[in-house]
Amino acid sequence: MHTKITDPHAVEAEKFQCSLCSKSYSTYSGLLKHKQLHCDAQTRKSFSCKYCEKEYVSLGALKMHIRTHTLPCVCKICGKAFSRPWLLQGHIRTHTGEKPFSCPHCSRAFADRSNLRAHLQTHSDVKKYQCKNCSKTFSRMSLLHKHEESGCCVAH
Repeated sequence: MHTKITDPHAVEAEKFQCSLCSKSYSTYSGLLKHKQLHCDAQTRKSFSCKYCEKEYVSLGALKMHIRTHTLPCVCKICGKAFSRPWLLQGHIRTHTGEKPFSCPHCSRAFADRSNLRAHLQTHSDVKKYQCKNCSKTFSRMSLLHKHEESGCCVAH
């Protein structure tokens, strides 16, 4: 016995149903695209927070989130968390652009005191980092590395 269908669109909408969630599609390709979402969700590794229900696709993102639970000083602008108030205070300067630490030798200013200290070495006569290729000396190791990476001492 055959059942007569009066509304062909009603059956068409139910034609291809997902066995995982029962969602229906009018085309087989629509169903396949939908099933891929289930596969992606199952194969994608997720990292869960042990303090709340949030999940992250990267371990780095989870670690940043966990800091909001374990560290008491949180930036109200971006949510980054710090263990000490002065670390948060220094971080906030990255948002405000404030640079309260000025070099007494030139016009440069810095948001962080440690960056000023490193900069002050460039004004120092003490240049204890020497290039092994050309004997040029530098006040900071980072400047020596930059010199070496520039390739100025590469034999032609």
